[in-house]
Amino acid sequence: MAMIDIPKVSGLLSELEATPTEARMNILRRAVMQNGGRWDLPAEDAEEYNPTLKEVQVFGVFAMAHDVEDLPRNWMRAAVNILSEIEGSAA
Repeated sequence: MAMIDIPKVSGLLSELEATPTEARMNILRRAVMQNGGRWDLPAEDAEEYNPTLKEVQVFGVFAMAHDVEDLPRNWMRAAVNILSEIEGSAA
């Protein structure tokens, strides 16, 4: 299991929240490429490779969706849930 990098998760979450919805996937993709992580997304030519479930994992936060457009929102939800849990357990 990947370790949760709390400061990086928080920073990426803030960046995604401040970014227009249509540009969020590019931010998420850049974070994976620059910091490690993984994704399972369709190829440029979706007929070549188009997984049923699209997945992304960065800074230890994992999300999946049927539609690639939903991945940033799902990643953000997972990040909020994880950060809330960590804050709750630290209290």
